[in-house]
Amino acid sequence: MTAAESYWNNYISKNPQKKDLPYGGECCFGDDAETCCELLALVLTGKKTASCSALEAFKLDCEKLPVAGLCYVLTDIDGNPKGIIQTVKVDILPYNAVTWEMAQKEGDVGTMQDWVESRNEYFMDESDFMGYEFKPDMPVVFEQFVLLIHDI
Repeated sequence: MTAAESYWNNYISKNPQKKDLPYGGECCFGDDAETCCELLALVLTGKKTASCSALEAFKLDCEKLPVAGLCYVLTDIDGNPKGIIQTVKVDILPYNAVTWEMAQKEGDVGTMQDWVESRNEYFMDESDFMGYEFKPDMPVVFEQFVLLIHDI
């Protein structure tokens, strides 16, 4: 059993009324320790309630798309459980159709221009690495979530 599964089972045993919540596995934000730590802090403080990812990245990684209702154990870069989030809404839309209202939910920028600049850089780096084409109208997966718990 993984640390995430053990964390989930402990959560359910202490909250039996939530035993029917669907478990989706573990989730880690960021590609490196520093970014993960920053994003994790934003989630655990309630500032980050959404994530935006390239649809093509899901396809290339053979990763399942998030589904509203699923719960995930949030981990640090080393797989240590830090909390549980539940997806509440998933939108697939063109990257350039993400609104400021949506972008603010990612919790890490002060203006739409900052969000676009930081995401352009991220998507350009990721597309070079993964082999998809970065385009302003490429489909993205915009997932909104709530933090259920961060200390059991």
